[in-house]
Amino acid sequence: MELQSTEQARDRAAWPHRATPHTVVGLREAIGEAIGRWLAPAVAAVSRTRNARMFHPEGHTFAARVVAAGEGAYAELGQRLTGRALVRFSPALWRNGIEIFDVLGFALRIRPGDGPPLDHVPSLGDQDLLFATIRSPLTMLLSPFTTDASDFAGNTYWAVSPFSIGELRRLELRLRPVDPKHGNGTRVDRLRDNVRTGHAIWQLEARRTLTLTWHPVAHVVIEREVAVDQAALRFDPFRSGAGIEPVGLVHAIRRAAYAASQEARPQRSAPRRAR
Repeated sequence: MELQSTEQARDRAAWPHRATPHTVVGLREAIGEAIGRWLAPAVAAVSRTRNARMFHPEGHTFAARVVAAGEGAYAELGQRLTGRALVRFSPALWRNGIEIFDVLGFALRIRPGDGPPLDHVPSLGDQDLLFATIRSPLTMLLSPFTTDASDFAGNTYWAVSPFSIGELRRLELRLRPVDPKHGNGTRVDRLRDNVRTGHAIWQLEARRTLTLTWHPVAHVVIEREVAVDQAALRFDPFRSGAGIEPVGLVHAIRRAAYAASQEARPQRSAPRRAR
């Protein structure tokens, strides 16, 4: 994607590639950060060996829009997230289209308002939200057994760890498919078919921790596939331009672990050789 002007290029060069660090909130976060620092060298080593992310080493990116769908206490949150989005679907473990025994990921970057499609460069107001087919940290090891690894479009994706959102403290988030179309072919083929036919829609839902009822917040509508530099694309769970702040043990572990993985990875995709 080309820049339209030198002024735009300078503006984009000033945008942060990493989110602003957050301070430790409580005991759980302090323990999580200590675990993350302990794991960071191993995470970096694996990422360096794979020449990619330790988990979710390859993915497929799509342009999307977010439409408010919340009511009551969640209406303002839905309005806050209304705008453009970049979505990356990815398998956690395997490369090269292996569709068995895996966990699937749904990484979401939201940029409120209208404008051109998003690429790999983040903006100051962006909100990154990372989802996977993992219901909770307690079920993480069982997730490859409960995930339909052959279907990006039909799975529900959870954010795994809670968030603090203004007066709405310790909320859980998930993405539930609204009306997926079940077809033939690979999971990428079926995802593309759902996008083409208008069935690639997920409802973003929230609930308070230790409660049962999920509440609609917004709809994420996948519109078309887009090409971005996968190596340069870096989602950050602490990029919280919309005020959705990650809290809890798992998120705190991610702080040092994600930084280590990103530092060990290539900064750009290798150029293709001319044939």
